[in-house]
Amino acid sequence: IFVLSVGGGDADLGVSLELVHAVRFAKEVGSTVFGIVGRDGGYTARAGDNVVIVPTIDDSLITPTSEALQAVIWHGIVTHPDLARSAAHWESLSDS
Repeated sequence: IFVLSVGGGDADLGVSLELVHAVRFAKEVGSTVFGIVGRDGGYTARAGDNVVIVPTIDDSLITPTSEALQAVIWHGIVTHPDLARSAAHWESLSDS
């Protein structure tokens, strides 16, 4: 599974329990858990197999910074030439 989250879930605090349950289930069935999170103490960061942790630059901007960088990282992954099934829309219309 691929988790994009600011905090990555926390069962003890009752935060984003759906993520905690999804990650637990994925691990139980042998899936690999990838994540991009904005906090290093959440469940996804601790339990995931490959997790990018967006560093905190300003405590008052954790959510927007995390979400902005998640978009950049996610787009980089899904458009990587070794992973893309087809060219992106505008690139496929190119004359070159």
